[in-house]
Order: sequence, then C-alpha cells, then structure tokens
Amino acid sequence: MTLLGKKLGIAIPDTVLEERGSPREKAVKLGSIARACAIYGVDTIEVYRDTKGGGESGMIRKVLEYLETPQYLRKRSFPMDSALQYAGILPPLKIPSHKSRVSLDQLRGGDVREGVTNADGTVDVGLEKPLTMKERMDGNKRVTVRVATETPMMVEIVGREDAKAYWGYVVETKTVEEVLGDRRFGLKIATSRYGEPLRSQIDPLRGALAEAGSVLLLFGSPSRGLFDIIGKSLVDRVDFVLNLFVEQHVETVRTEEAISAALCLVDVLSV
Repeated sequence: MTLLGKKLGIAIPDTVLEERGSPREKAVKLGSIARACAIYGVDTIEVYRDTKGGGESGMIRKVLEYLETPQYLRKRSFPMDSALQYAGILPPLKIPSHKSRVSLDQLRGGDVREGVTNADGTVDVGLEKPLTMKERMDGNKRVTVRVATETPMMVEIVGREDAKAYWGYVVETKTVEEVLGDRRFGLKIATSRYGEPLRSQIDPLRGALAEAGSVLLLFGSPSRGLFDIIGKSLVDRVDFVLNLFVEQHVETVRTEEAISAALCLVDVLSV
C-alpha cells in the first residue's frame, strides 16, 4: 500500500516474458518487476491469460512469490523447481516484512513477523525455535503473526495491514475479464502507445487519483498491446488509456520500463 494509503495493483499478461529467451533472462526481468512493485508499494500483482500467446504464468508466479517471501522462509515454502534456478542471483527486495534474525529475548509485544505454521500449533518465524500460536492451524501455511504476550511468548494471526508498514505483494492469476471486473480497484488505468498522450491527461488524472482509494495499472505484452488483447472496448472498460511515452525514441518500451514509469506517475500525481 502506498504511503498515501491507496491500495495499488498492477495487471500483466502471462506472455510478459516472451521476448526473453533464456531462463536467466526471464528471471532477471521478473526481478526488475518485483523491485519496481516493492519500491512503490504494490499490494497485488494480477497475472492474466493472454489467449493468443504461450503464457508462462507458473514461472512468473513462482519467481515473484519467491522474491516477496522472507529469506528465512524460502526453503520451507519453495521446493526445488527449475523455475527458480536463477532466483538466487536476483536483488533482494528488502521490504519491512523481510526481518533480520534476532534472539527470542529481543522480541517485544506488538512485533509483527511472517511465518510458516507447524502442525503442532507453533509457527516458524525464523528464530532459534518456533513460537506458540494462540490459534491452531494446519501446517505449512504462510501467515502474518504478531507477538500477543511476552510471558509466556505467544503470537496471534493478524492481517498484513496490522503491520503498519508495506508488507509485500500478493500474486494472483486471473482472466482478462476478471481483471477488468475487479471491483477492489476503483480506478483502472491502462497503458498503450495508442492511448491519450499523458500530457493532455495530467489534470484529470490527478483529480481521479485524489478521489480514488485504490488503483490498478494494466499492461500489455511485448508483442501485443492491450488493444490487441482486449479490443477497442478497452476505452469503455477502464478509466484512462494513457500513452506514457509519446516521444519514445526506441522501437518498443519494455514492460518492466512501463511499469516503473506508471508507478512513478501515480506516486507523483497522488501527492
């Protein structure tokens, strides 16, 4: 969530990696997307199916979720997988939920950490031993917990919003129709080289952002823009269709570049 309290999401196609040939190059691109999302406080990454392409939603989701997961939970949360063979070379997100290891006596009431549940009613939060939970859950569930009592040391499950800091993003797989109909986002902004020039939309966009409590940014694939994927009806199904790079001097703008530019735009105009 942004510093101004807006729920922020992006929607990318499952063909976003199509121009990257090697698994290493694909991982690096996903690392760039994850870093941009972390910098600007993206809450939700929606990966939608492009029906006319060979999508890689499995790899996209695994790498993005791996990077969002605190390092101390990754071995438990992600078994060996070819999709993650280059994830280790990617830059860490270093978001507030990626806590450093501390000793148990350094924990204080109200501290919030990410954990994975154990079947015995405890939760692994990356310390020398697991902590007891107030409520029992099945094992191997990713949870956010808060220290409820120090003596005895006991934690309770809470929502991410209880952390009072940016706690990472959630990755979801959807259809295009589900993205366009997602009512969690009051303002939807599509990006396209065939959209309205950004400079002509600054004032109405600033006004819309001031009123919106939630924003979703939509992006196309390297070979197929949103008008190709959705059709002419795109203009009627979102609030804005923007050309962010009216005077671009390159043949194509990469998706990760468009994501960074769009998130920066939302950040600046929301002030």
